Amino acid sequence: MEEEIHIIEYKDVDLSNSVLIEAFPTVGLVSSIAGHFLVEQLNLEEIGTIASRYFMPAAVIHNGVPSPPVRIYASKKFCGSDGGCDQIVVISSEFMPSVDIIKPVANMILSWAQKKRCSHIVTLEGTHGLNPKKPKVYGVATTPKMKDVLKKYTIDETKEGMITGITGVLLYEGARLKQDVLCLLAEAHSSYPDSRAAALLVETMDKMLPEIELNTQPLYKEADDIEQKIRSFIKQAQPTAPSTAPLQSQMYG
Repeated sequence: MEEEIHIIEYKDVDLSNSVLIEAFPTVGLVSSIAGHFLVEQLNLEEIGTIASRYFMPAAVIHNGVPSPPVRIYASKKFCGSDGGCDQIVVISSEFMPSVDIIKPVANMILSWAQKKRCSHIVTLEGTHGLNPKKPKVYGVATTPKMKDVLKKYTIDETKEGMITGITGVLLYEGARLKQDVLCLLAEAHSSYPDSRAAALLVETMDKMLPEIELNTQPLYKEADDIEQKIRSFIKQAQPTAPSTAPLQSQMYG
């Protein structure tokens, strides 16, 4: 089945040492919201897509432009006075592929990240909130290098639990292949799109990418509008969705 999943690059972009962010929908849709926000705030360029006949036959319309259901965006390189540079790549979608193709899609992402010489993969996730008044961000790492990142930014490491979907495959395959993958989990409400939890993920990314300035105030301010937009995308896609129910990535602990 993997031969029927393709990454199509619209243009050849140097992504060496960039951070690849995976943002398929999850609990509270926090990953989709965070991914959408990164694309908008940083004015990322759409550079490609992941295509498969097994994907939802739908187009996402934004600013009057139709795009495929899974898009790949990239930023320019942001460099500081000290010579350090940051660049991000975002794989964004409003739907989760059916269960039987989740592993091939995740494997494709891992292979492509290596081919493009990305420094590491960060996957954004939501987890059922334990403390709705003071939600936190937790982390899971596949390598000692990524565990050091969690320590550096004082992100509590999740010791026990289960993460499903594309993130789950990226984590266990990343661990097996010794490929650098970091999962950031924000406590979120599971009953509705939670842009405030998405803002926590963006704030964490902001700390990890010193050369890229990310202002989450618009995300908090426009929370309701963003939530409504994402909810609308999901609702509009339902009539033409595959018969297999979408699998939401989530964590059980």
